[in-house]
This record gives sequence, structure tokens and C-alpha cells, in this order.
Amino acid sequence: MKGLIKYDLMQIGCGLKGGFFAVYILFMAVLNIFSDTGNMFSYIIILLGAMMGISAFSYEETYRWNRYTAALPVSTRQIVLARYLVVGIFILGGIAASLLLGAVSVIAGTMSLTVTEWMLEMVQCVLICMLYQEIMLPIMYRFGAERGRIVMMLLFILLFAALYVLSTFAHLWQQAVTIYSVTLVLGAVVILLLPVSIGLSVRIRTEKEL
Repeated sequence: MKGLIKYDLMQIGCGLKGGFFAVYILFMAVLNIFSDTGNMFSYIIILLGAMMGISAFSYEETYRWNRYTAALPVSTRQIVLARYLVVGIFILGGIAASLLLGAVSVIAGTMSLTVTEWMLEMVQCVLICMLYQEIMLPIMYRFGAERGRIVMMLLFILLFAALYVLSTFAHLWQQAVTIYSVTLVLGAVVILLLPVSIGLSVRIRTEKEL
């Protein structure tokens, strides 16, 4: 299982996506030093990390990786869990990069939000990304990388449109308790949906192997 994780990390990290990720961090760090705009978009790197993790499906199809995994002494569940862990690793990498960019803003004195507000919005972004991946991973296993991209973009638009609507209502109501309540509910949904998502992915992959 560790080998599967290492393989995915190497394929993604050594490609163009890994270079783009590094350039984006550098660009945002410079932006954070000179303006208060950068910290407002530092959360995006968490989403980029999550999407980089899911791009492992593209490499899987390109290099016919399923032929090799069929001969490996690992179960279907282990293969699926390895992919979920890869996505989780990239989300953690996005969180670390976002914290770094936030620290740059604080040190440079360009942070437009309070640290509490910034952290709360980052937590919300992380939860949205996790929910996004929990829905997307079974879809990718069902439709594959090519057809799954269309669903991925539609889902991306729907989720972040919903996030925008929620934040708009929260600002209109001006009730901090509403923001925290939404965050707690979203966190509960993410926790409850994770085993369901993994179970669906395992079942879909098992059906395709038959």
C-alpha cells in the first residue's frame, strides 16, 4: 500500500503540476508582501492541492496502471484507500502552503482579515475541498479521468457557488454563530460521508474488475 502511495506522489510531483504548484506558492508569497490581495486567495492553494491528488487517475489511465495493480498482492480496498490517502496528503500540503502564505501576510503587515477570521475561512475551505473530493472520487472510479473531468468542473461550480451564497447570507445576518454553525454542520457531513465515499469507490472498482 505504501508503494502505491509513493508511486502516485512521484508521478504527480515530478510532472508539470508539481512545478506549477511551486510557482503558484512563490507568486502568492510575493503578492502577500506587497498587497492585502494575496491572503484573500491563499485558500485556493488548498483546492489546487486536492485537485492535484485526484489527477492521479489521469496517470493511471495513461500508463495502464490497472494492469500492474491486478498482479500486486494488495486488495481492492487497499488500492482505493491508497488513492484517498494521496488526495489527503495533497490537501495537507495545501494547508501547509496556505499557512505559510498567511504567515507572510502577517509578517508583512498586509493581512486584511483578523487571524481568527482568516483561520475560520481556511477551515471552511478545507471542509469544502474534502467534501468535493469525497463526492468526486467515486465519480472518477465510475467514469474515469476523461468523462470525470466534466462532472468535476460542474461540481466545482456548484459547491463554490453554494459557499458564496452561504457566506453572503452570513454577512447579511451579521451573526458569528451562524458562520460557526455552518462550519460545524459541514464538518459533520464530511466526517459522515467519508466511509460512504470509500465504500462506494471500493464497490465500483470491484465491479469493474469482475
